Amino acid sequence: MKLLIVTIVLIMISQFVFAQNFTGSFDLVVGSENPNSNSRSDTLSFFFGENKTALIIHARGNQPDLRLVFNPKDSTITGLFEVNEKKGGYVLPMNKKYWPSMDYALSDYGTGPRKQLNITGEQKKINGVYCSEMICNTDKFEGSFWIAEEIELSLVQVMAYQTVGAGKDTDAVEMLAECGIQGFTMLTKLRLFERKDVVMLSIIKLTNTFDDAIFSTEGHTLADMTEE
Repeated sequence: MKLLIVTIVLIMISQFVFAQNFTGSFDLVVGSENPNSNSRSDTLSFFFGENKTALIIHARGNQPDLRLVFNPKDSTITGLFEVNEKKGGYVLPMNKKYWPSMDYALSDYGTGPRKQLNITGEQKKINGVYCSEMICNTDKFEGSFWIAEEIELSLVQVMAYQTVGAGKDTDAVEMLAECGIQGFTMLTKLRLFERKDVVMLSIIKLTNTFDDAIFSTEGHTLADMTEE
């Protein structure tokens, strides 16, 4: 009986490690162009550690960058910024009110909805990683996704980390989840029917190492909002 219990525990641990296998960092470049040829490009930096995740939202103009640190262990999300050489921030409770797409982000890899995926058979190397093309067309968009199956982190999970804030719009995450995309997408092209925009998502600077200082709150004065 003891041997059986130990075996079950080991299996559970191995499944957890498999689900949380990806550690590393990368930049996600989001570009869009509308029918009037007006274009926009934004960059987000992601850092996935063994126990925490960080996201830097690079601001435009004179606005400060925002660094978000996600800590599932104590169920908090810490926002960090610097204005006029003063380091401030806040601590939010990690729940669906302040993080509407939380369930998508924290789900184990490969456990999302699986649908009939249209694999084209086309393959190419992107940033040194072999990718396969998948097509997904819905009533909202037509999309092409170049997926690196060897990286255990899904596009839906990545996008879900951007929905921090009460009442934050989750349409983009839910729209992609409808396709059942499970793999890591190095390059995405979406043609949105309603807005008639073309959106490109590109992964650059992919690496498996980074400085853990990205999770540090040292020097920041934090407003605790976990009791609200």
